[in-house]
Amino acid sequence: CTLTWMFFILCTHPEIQAEIQAEIDEKLPESEPLGVKNLSPTNVPKLHALLFEALRLSPPVPTDEKMCMEDDELPDGTKIPKGTHLNFVPYSQGRDPLLWKDPEKVDLSRWIPFKSPPPHEFPVFQAGPRICLGMDMAIYEAKICAASLLREYSFALAPGEADKITYSLMITMSLCNNKEQTSHELNVIPTRRVKKA
Repeated sequence: CTLTWMFFILCTHPEIQAEIQAEIDEKLPESEPLGVKNLSPTNVPKLHALLFEALRLSPPVPTDEKMCMEDDELPDGTKIPKGTHLNFVPYSQGRDPLLWKDPEKVDLSRWIPFKSPPPHEFPVFQAGPRICLGMDMAIYEAKICAASLLREYSFALAPGEADKITYSLMITMSLCNNKEQTSHELNVIPTRRVKKA
């Protein structure tokens, strides 16, 4: 679902799509294979920032629950007895104005230069002993897929598509494009890019 939300952002913010394509054209020449080094946040900061904005605004798991296995205490001193179920909501944390300036706005600059956010403040990949073991691979795969597509194509939403987009009611935050919650497709129109010689 992360790639779907990334491309939704690109389609609804054509200026961001143009900036990222310019970065890809400059930093990721087609003569070089895409790899860990050339997809680093320092080499393609805008592409990396787009991914983190998509994760902030539309985390794959928007809400989660943990059970306290022994008496514990939160950083603010709140006592948590053993057996307590705690819910945390990465979706809300990503839109909290106390944590993010103008939180509803897509703003790549908040991630440039990239500084990895504390996992307890940005729990998209969980934190502590439950942190996602595949986090680095997921980030790499999302960037390699997006860069591969954006090298060759520009994308726009199909007519009327933007007005239908909402969040699915599934456990992961898939995109949904109808009220019946039966379609999880983002209908885009790809246009092959004309490269300058």
